[in-house]
Amino acid sequence: MMIDNGAALSRFELWSLREDVSVEPEPGDGPVRLHGRGGEVTIERPPPLVREALLRMRLGPVSLGNAFSAREAPAERAALFDVLETLQPLVVRSLGLESGQPLLSVVPLTGRARFRPVRLAADVPLRLSTFAELRTDGSEYHLESPLALHRVVLHRPEAVELIAHLAAPTTPAAFTAALATVAPSGVAAALAYLAGAGMVVRAQAPPSHPPVFAEDTDPALIGWSPTDLMFHTRSTLGRHDRDFGITYPTGETVSPEPVVKPQADRYVPLHQPRWEDMCAADPPLCAAVEGRRTMRRHAADPITVAQLGDLLYRTARVRSVLAVAPGGQGGPQAPRGGDELSDRPYPSHGGCYELELYVTAGDCTGLPRGIYHYDPLGHRLEPVSADRAIVSGQLNAARVPTAMDGQPPVLITMTARFRRLSWKYEGMAFRLVLMHAGALIQNLYLVCTAMGLAPCAVGAVCQDTTARGFGTDWRVEPSIAQFIVGAEPAARDQDPDGRPEGSDGTWRDVNDAQWAGLGRARRRRG
Repeated sequence: MMIDNGAALSRFELWSLREDVSVEPEPGDGPVRLHGRGGEVTIERPPPLVREALLRMRLGPVSLGNAFSAREAPAERAALFDVLETLQPLVVRSLGLESGQPLLSVVPLTGRARFRPVRLAADVPLRLSTFAELRTDGSEYHLESPLALHRVVLHRPEAVELIAHLAAPTTPAAFTAALATVAPSGVAAALAYLAGAGMVVRAQAPPSHPPVFAEDTDPALIGWSPTDLMFHTRSTLGRHDRDFGITYPTGETVSPEPVVKPQADRYVPLHQPRWEDMCAADPPLCAAVEGRRTMRRHAADPITVAQLGDLLYRTARVRSVLAVAPGGQGGPQAPRGGDELSDRPYPSHGGCYELELYVTAGDCTGLPRGIYHYDPLGHRLEPVSADRAIVSGQLNAARVPTAMDGQPPVLITMTARFRRLSWKYEGMAFRLVLMHAGALIQNLYLVCTAMGLAPCAVGAVCQDTTARGFGTDWRVEPSIAQFIVGAEPAARDQDPDGRPEGSDGTWRDVNDAQWAGLGRARRRRG
């Protein structure tokens, strides 16, 4: 944006405190206490210049060079900047325009954040980091990177124009020449700020064509996609300043999702195994753990609906439902009652249990071909779709990533009623979904091994295919994981000792006694 008289915009540096920092000065020349999300910092007996600067910085960006008269001694100014150095995790550095409006700001995210503008040589290529992410909060653009401990806030259209010219490698000299709306000194300062914040990266020396950037060849980074690394850093603690944990971010007093989905009128009842039979037939846990494997081949005879019922009962049923009383589970932030939690064979944070299971039956004795929703409370299957094209689409979508020759006999798809978690947990809800899905997958693997079934987790899920098949909204109930179950392959797919073949074509080396125990259990079951 050009200013009215058409003159180029200039810059100056501004200083402020993070919006969440409060300043509490003691009377007279007493200490000044600053409170932020990282804790409290006390400055004992600060000089008047320091006290005044902090009080003004809490109100918004100020120019330290223009805010004070020449009467302050150099020692006082040096003391001020020494204090600001120690307060870096609380201090926001900004670049302003001649009008006094900030152009962009560098905001510290953690207590380890340290900012230094980086002066750049005019002939060394630079570009925006491939890990940098530009988004809006509804009023301003934010530039963030999982590799940086600062956020850059772009306050003005001119700042966004700066970013637009950094998509491909360019030199500071060429970059400055391409911008007419910002003075050369302002462009240099903006680049120095962006580089100091970790958003702009410089090419390695000596110069080459095309230029080489360290982040492209760093062994620690080449295994990460920007999306995966951003998700990892933002769903854990230590590299961001977002609210995190049990915060009830939507402000609801109870979960917007019930403990289980409403039960349907039509359903297929499932077999429930007897505890005595399971104890008598199952191998020891160590044998099931050592025998766990992925099997992409299946016997000609399909599994039965009774076996499927046993598998779901042992891995995913609701064992009990708990009504949360006012002031109950969860401590002082607990809902005021009216919510329900459940207990199931796999773990779930807070007893929320957001995962839902859908069974796509391709070849299962006693169960018509179709798609079913598993009701974990009633332990039954509720018909969803019998459309042959939809069923085949589901099975074929799972066959491709597992490299199976034919359609899977039975496909179990896990979805997540995401709001069951996100009403309570902030910043970590989707990470918890993945953790819970992993725990349930392990349950399925171990129980399949104990039952003599052939299990295989699917590495990729097609959101659109599953949403159409289940009649769900992928934004409300996204598909998370899939799991194939079939009958254990015939003896020709096993080695002479009866050990199943591993996915890499090698024979698993496990203890003979464990395999003997697993074999005895299967003979009893057979």
